[in-house]
Amino acid sequence: MKVSSVIARLSQLAAVVLLIPFSLMHDTNAQISIGNGESNWIKIETMKRDGNTLIIDEITIDGDGWLVIHPFENGAPNGDRVVGRQFLKSGVNRNVSIEVYKGLEAGEMMIVMLHRDSNDNGEFDFIFVDAQNVMDRAVFEGNTMIGHAVPAP
Repeated sequence: MKVSSVIARLSQLAAVVLLIPFSLMHDTNAQISIGNGESNWIKIETMKRDGNTLIIDEITIDGDGWLVIHPFENGAPNGDRVVGRQFLKSGVNRNVSIEVYKGLEAGEMMIVMLHRDSNDNGEFDFIFVDAQNVMDRAVFEGNTMIGHAVPAP
């Protein structure tokens, strides 16, 4: 199987397993995907690594928020754990550095995604408000969660 096919399949799996908003879970017609949107995106194609720090050339977010890394565990994304986070101001953010708290080996899968700073306090509020959602919710454009399932560089 091609690497691109594996990444596409993992991206589909990630959309199902990660923090899907409660309202979308009950809409049987909603087709959830992950990727970039028109107003929010993460350019992961040129992601680099310097020790435990990942550097992403460009991230755009509509409103203040967070770049968050969730690990894969036992072959699946774990949306309950965060191994890195970096605050982002609204707009284009260039050369964003994000320290990974749990070392990720090169090639290890991870989810790189955006979360909204819902209460505008500049603190990452990873507190579950119901069975599926944290206070600083995942960023969506329509049914697309802004994020990517990618191997660590």
